[in-house]
Order: sequence, then structure tokens, then C-alpha cells
Amino acid sequence: MPRQDGKRGRRESPARSRDASMKLEAELSLAKKAAQRAATLLSGLLAKPIEVDSAIDRDVKLAADREAETLIVETLRDGSPYPVLSEESGCIGETRSDRTRWIVDPLDGSLNFLRGIPFCGVSIGLWQDDAPLLGVIHDLRTGESFSGIVGAGAWLDDAKVHVSAVSKPSEAILCTGFPIGMDFSRSAITAYAEQVLNFKRTRLIGSAALSLAYLAAGRVDAYYERGIKIWDVAAGLAIVKAAGGAIFHTAADPKKHTLDVEASNGLLTRVNA
Repeated sequence: MPRQDGKRGRRESPARSRDASMKLEAELSLAKKAAQRAATLLSGLLAKPIEVDSAIDRDVKLAADREAETLIVETLRDGSPYPVLSEESGCIGETRSDRTRWIVDPLDGSLNFLRGIPFCGVSIGLWQDDAPLLGVIHDLRTGESFSGIVGAGAWLDDAKVHVSAVSKPSEAILCTGFPIGMDFSRSAITAYAEQVLNFKRTRLIGSAALSLAYLAAGRVDAYYERGIKIWDVAAGLAIVKAAGGAIFHTAADPKKHTLDVEASNGLLTRVNA
């Protein structure tokens, strides 16, 4: 069954709930610190020739990814007990008993970063099992910082944000993309196109993290992508849910850390219902 937002369970005592909230606020502050440090590093690298580690098929790996990851992981591990799952290095400090972990994409939109296309950012999420708890996304080009704690709210810098109120697909903007591992056969592409044709406009900006950040801030209304890596969407899904949106995700290939993901303002009919 797909994972959905909303979950029934035993009601926590006010004291325990307050303690949990304070802990998440502390973890969010730590994630913001890590994201800002990485963003400062990456912004500085833009003024220099960008070093490409590899460019295989549809993928590109930059030295900048590795450098930003090192900084983020050091910051998170110094201030938090949780292990880290990162795009570049995989699992860091994880054991089988760890239910809560950081999920990091040090540079979402690497190709955009390389080519000077202004959609790329740092993405840091905290999940427990398969449920997002909080997220931070820092837009490298604008300097905007999107953040959120599920159950507490979402923010653009220091201002509270909420998903849009658009209820008709014919008036809605959908963000989507073609991840590296997607099936690019003619039949698959045709089926994919048919699923998104009901929207007023479709946007492919090359950054899943920023697509979800824009959804949380009400700039777009829905997001849909199949076979996307979990680190691309971990922070964004948390922020969308924190902003009052609806999220759905199923494991496409657990061994490859890929998900089929859909998110919206909660008012629109699901793309893949």
C-alpha cells in the first residue's frame, strides 16, 4: 500500500508532545545550519571552473557534490545522533536498529549547476521509517530557504507558507521530471504524458527538491515523478506535508532507493489515482 499523509495512533501526553516538538525544532536548526554552510561553499564554487567527476549516460557527478556532502555530514553528525543517507556516499553511520535518519542531497540539480541554469539547491530531510519529519531546502541562486516540520508548519525564510487553494487541474500547474532510471520506451512516455495532460501547465525544472519547495509555497499545485531517488524528494515531501499538502509515495526499487512520488495541495485529483 502507498504511504500517505495522516496516521492514527495513540494520543501523546502534552509533555511528551512538547518535548518531541522542541527536539524537532533543534534538529531543524541543525539542518538549516548544515544547508547554509553547504550553500556558502557551493556559491563560492560558481566563480571557479566546475570540476566534473563523471558524466555517464544521463547522469553527471561533480566535485562540488562531494565537497558539499562532506560539509553537511560533518555538521549533522557533530550535532545529531542520527545516521545519514546521502546521494554521494550512501549510508553513513547506519545500523539495523536506526529508525530515524537524515536523508541528504548535497546538490540537487547538478546539471543545472554545471550549465548555469538557475534551479539547484541543497536538500536535507529527516525521516522516521518511511515518514518525513522535517526538511530544509536552500535555493542556491535566489538564497531562499524553505523549511518545515510536519505538524508545526512550513516557512520561506521566516515567513509562514501554505499550499495553494487551486482545486481544478485545468487551472493547476504540475511539476514533474524524467529521472535517470525512468523507462524511456515510447509506450512508457505515452502513458506518462496521458497522466499529466489534464493540468493547465506542466513544468520540468530539473530539481525535484525545488519543485516540491515551490509546491509548499503555493507557486505550483502538484508534483509527480516515478523512479525518483529518495534523497531528491525527502526534504521536499516533509515541507509539503508541513505546509498542508498531501503526499503519496511507494517504493519503486528499495535497493536503488527509488520512489514513485505524488504530492499536491490536497484539493486536486491524484495524477495516478
